Amino acid sequence: MSTQPTLHGILGDVQSQFEPIINQLRFTVAPVIRPLFDVAQRIEDSLPEFTFAPIAVVAAVAIVLHVVNYNATAQLEHHTRIFTKIFRSPAVYLYALYLVVSALVRDHYVMQAIETDANSYVLFTRDMGHLIGHALIGSGILLNLWTLKALGIKGMYNGDSFGYLMAAPVTDGPYVLFNDPQYVGTTLALLGYAVKFQSLRGYALTAVLYATFWVSVKFVEGPHMNRIYGAKASATNAPAATKKPKAARRSPHD
Repeated sequence: MSTQPTLHGILGDVQSQFEPIINQLRFTVAPVIRPLFDVAQRIEDSLPEFTFAPIAVVAAVAIVLHVVNYNATAQLEHHTRIFTKIFRSPAVYLYALYLVVSALVRDHYVMQAIETDANSYVLFTRDMGHLIGHALIGSGILLNLWTLKALGIKGMYNGDSFGYLMAAPVTDGPYVLFNDPQYVGTTLALLGYAVKFQSLRGYALTAVLYATFWVSVKFVEGPHMNRIYGAKASATNAPAATKKPKAARRSPHD
């Protein structure tokens, strides 16, 4: 008889070792995060159900509309300062909260599409699918948190369009690995859910998400950022280009 450990046995050992730690974390952080989950649940419960269209189509539209939303509102703020005029100094933080809520709305319909399509495209055993899925979800969340740490709230949530320009592009942290780590993290997390539920819709929606991010960065966000920072560079260089020769400078006491 073979004494080689089976995958099921290995997963069982891993689960038994980490289960006390996970339970302790749940006990510790539950009082902090439960109110946030309650708010998210209330938002979800208030969302409409679009029964006239397939849920996969609704989810795909939600993905695209979320990206259109933050691009359009960022450009609106940049050109009009409308949010800053209304909300003053907290505007960028309220806007960040607004984008989080927008992402929650998107995720609501995406998760509906995936959960109602479970096991439609089985590539792994149940245990292996859960293991790989959770690893991808965790990696995506950690990558997004790492990006938030590198950029801060203003940098992460279109602060450039509110006039909060960085002195130089961020090149350390997750930007050593990826040009747009927040989008990689979100895509990894969605792929993780697709693997966990072994959902063909999940894989298709992951492709839609990635393609939408790519188009946005290539044709909307990238050019918008180039214009903003190009204008900043021009404004910075303009005084130097128009300075008079040293001999012609007037004394401050003249």
